[in-house]
Amino acid sequence: MAHRGDSRHAPENSLEAVRRAVTAGAHMVEVDAQLGAGGDLLVFHDRDARRLTGTPGDLETMDPGLVRELRLRGSAESVPALGELLDAVPPGFPVNVELKRYVASRRRIADAILEQIADRPTILVSSFDWLLLRALAERAARLPVAPLTDRDPGGVLAAADTLGAWSVHVHRRVVDDALIAAARRAGRPVLVYTVDDGVAARRLFGQGVSGVFANDPGRLLRALGERGAGGEP
Repeated sequence: MAHRGDSRHAPENSLEAVRRAVTAGAHMVEVDAQLGAGGDLLVFHDRDARRLTGTPGDLETMDPGLVRELRLRGSAESVPALGELLDAVPPGFPVNVELKRYVASRRRIADAILEQIADRPTILVSSFDWLLLRALAERAARLPVAPLTDRDPGGVLAAADTLGAWSVHVHRRVVDDALIAAARRAGRPVLVYTVDDGVAARRLFGQGVSGVFANDPGRLLRALGERGAGGEP
């Protein structure tokens, strides 16, 4: 899976990064989304816009007009809305939307994502905010969701059970045989981030991990000797 698109070769979470990931053969694209003050889901990772645009400011509360004027570093591209980004991938291409929440209302985020993906069957929604995922699961029981963690393997497994999650997403430093075995018993794939080394990826697959998120999906596919979704070696 392409982590924030092909973020090695284009600004993370940009339309260019997503298009490059598809061309590189990624099997899925992962992007971050947070609710802007205007009600749109903005494809952006950080709470503060400074690192990625050079302009400081809380993206959740920033004036929508100012958001439209922001440009991603190293690009003439603006901060994309989620709908714009989903339109940039081929129909039916799998997308993992990781929802970020800092101070925005969980209800408003849930309303926004459910409206945005209503006619898109190949969307997986993940988040570190398990309460947000619960709000989604209560309203859309068939929506595939995945709790995320970088420190609490036991907690994420319990959350997955409560949510009826499709998968479990964990940082590479917390994945171990016990977590993988427990997830497999529950019928849930374990997806691990972020893995750019072929040797590490092979080891994880050997342990029973189902997938990895990579910043350079094309390079990792070549290292693994695999063919991507687009058929590229």
